[in-house]
Amino acid sequence: MENCVKSIELENGLILKVEDTSRRISEDAFVVKVRFTISFQISEEEAGALDLSLPELTKMLGSAGGRFEKEREKNFVKEAQKDEVFKEMTDSYLHTNLSYLSHPGFKKGVIRRCLAEKRGRY
Repeated sequence: MENCVKSIELENGLILKVEDTSRRISEDAFVVKVRFTISFQISEEEAGALDLSLPELTKMLGSAGGRFEKEREKNFVKEAQKDEVFKEMTDSYLHTNLSYLSHPGFKKGVIRRCLAEKRGRY
């Protein structure tokens, strides 16, 4: 079961999606999973900041878009506690990471990390 629980517009203009990807593992227990994703398009200006043209960067990355994804999970959660645990996991992640995700340089950092991974230097 996957569904977008909420979308948050960040101060840097990106959209953070919070998804519930939990699944039942027994009659009364779940693996509670929360997925946080940010997808974006890369601009010519952002490619230029890396001393590359947009076509060069697109060729290196395999697409003209970038994606940040983190997933948190907790195993063997009783069905009665599932919603509460999901909310706690979501609130905890947002509390500790929202300023990082909202930073003006976040997108550039994700692009650099993806590029480093493709080049094999990460």
